[in-house]
Amino acid sequence: MIIYIISDGKKGHLSQTRGLAGALLARAAQRAPEQAHSVHEVDITGLSFFGRLFYKGKELDLPRPNLILCAGHGTHLAALSLARHLRCLCMVCMKPSLPLACFDLCIIPRHDLPDGAAVNARVFPTNGAINGITPQPDTPKTETLILIGGPSKSYKWDAELINNQIAAIARHSSTPVVLTTSRRTPEDFAGDVATACPGIRVIPVASTGPGWVAEHLAQAKDVWVTQDSVSMVYEALSSGAPVGIIEMAAKEGPHKPDASRIARGLNMLIADGSVCRYTEWAKSRTLPHGTAPLNEAGRAADHILAHFPRLLS
Repeated sequence: MIIYIISDGKKGHLSQTRGLAGALLARAAQRAPEQAHSVHEVDITGLSFFGRLFYKGKELDLPRPNLILCAGHGTHLAALSLARHLRCLCMVCMKPSLPLACFDLCIIPRHDLPDGAAVNARVFPTNGAINGITPQPDTPKTETLILIGGPSKSYKWDAELINNQIAAIARHSSTPVVLTTSRRTPEDFAGDVATACPGIRVIPVASTGPGWVAEHLAQAKDVWVTQDSVSMVYEALSSGAPVGIIEMAAKEGPHKPDASRIARGLNMLIADGSVCRYTEWAKSRTLPHGTAPLNEAGRAADHILAHFPRLLS
């Protein structure tokens, strides 16, 4: 199986397509070990609208693909044009801006589907966005990992509220605490945490490299994620670690959390016991254990190979 990933260079989009491509290649290597299997990334960030609309990949010196994957609205036209030119399958890892019928399969997070939406042969719903995180049971669990987001459409940034929760988590942690920030985190927050909680190892996002989060998720005994960072919640659940939610102050108005499909997805995780809010954890000092790790990349890969057997023919 030869896979092309059409890339807009955005880490979140690449996380989805790389995660699915990795799961597909792993299964292809098991089921058809005699075949060549590889994945290639095609960067289309410099292309104009018409360049993407009529993209044929003439500059590429790569084996002909069986499948093209894309994520990000800016990748759709180029992916479809190249798939049409090369006569291969084209699948999108998100709810597309184009009609679903344009793609052979749309792998869409449940929170992006309207309530009551019919799932058909072109739609495969997932619990959150696909990612490449997998459980690492043989890796020693030596730390508590805290992942910090930032202000968003639905949540206000209250540094004192967040710092108070972090301090309590650190006091009751049985392992060293490691905290990292994101691009949305206010610049002074890392220094504030280091001052208020000197026992915490603070690694600002600018000091992390590729694979840093995956490496530390593998080492985490438990993981805490701020309420705004739903994609990181799903990554943490995919690692198999117990997950806690650091609460944030909600905004009022049209962007309040109850109006957000993403927030409703988080509320579903809380309701079924997959994750635990800080206020609930504070009553017992325990996070939910025993929840099976999410494996949405694997589920999607199994579905694709079952419904598109020509990928291995």
